[in-house]
Amino acid sequence: PGEKEKGASKKQKVYRSLNLSFARASKEVDEALRLFSFSLSLLLLFVMKSACLFVVVLLSCVMVGTSEAQVETDSGSPWFYHGIEGPDFQTLQNGNNYDIRGYPKSFWSATTVTGKNMDEAGSEAFMRLFRYISGANERNQKIEMTVPVLASVQPGQGPFCKENFTYHFYLPREFQKDPPKPTDPRVTNVEVDALNVAVLSYPGWSNENKVISHGKELFEFLKQDNVTYTSENYFTAGYDSPFRLTDRHNEVWVQVQQIA
Repeated sequence: PGEKEKGASKKQKVYRSLNLSFARASKEVDEALRLFSFSLSLLLLFVMKSACLFVVVLLSCVMVGTSEAQVETDSGSPWFYHGIEGPDFQTLQNGNNYDIRGYPKSFWSATTVTGKNMDEAGSEAFMRLFRYISGANERNQKIEMTVPVLASVQPGQGPFCKENFTYHFYLPREFQKDPPKPTDPRVTNVEVDALNVAVLSYPGWSNENKVISHGKELFEFLKQDNVTYTSENYFTAGYDSPFRLTDRHNEVWVQVQQIA
């Protein structure tokens, strides 16, 4: 009997020890769960505050961008000039698909490239004109860069005929009456008569395929609206450095004779 009592006593001690261990473990688990819940609440609060801050910053950027664009517009230049000098124009008609503008007579530097695709021709023509405004002229005078880089596209008469691309840099106002003569015989200063053009705008980076696609759209819109236009050639206008990543602006122009 004494041995049995001793065995029972040992079992009770073991059970009590297990119960205490289990109680301590349960308490630790409860504390861990409370700590996890508190941490999760803090994390959710941080995420919500960060999201609110992001929305505020985003709205602020939009408001600042809108304000800057408005300043440029109020100063007399359209927003897509980005503060660079360009030709004056008057918007004669606003449309859902295109606008019609009137440009006064003005002087431009020009050069023609034949027998290449538009992208290659544009690179070659740009460098000729850029050298001119960088001092390759009879006065060794530097001329400020302007917008747009304007290209007149004259399609070939047949599928195997060569296209002509004439690229233009607008001459700043101080050189409109007396521009320096280029030293490169392939570059000339030309007077562009006053003209009315239908303008279709599109964002992003431009290339030959996009010019053709948007030019085709513009011709179709003009046909639908019974606007008399010149079909022998059209223009493409670029306003941005290749390093501008946002707010890029490109245009296709078609000369019109009559506004419906």
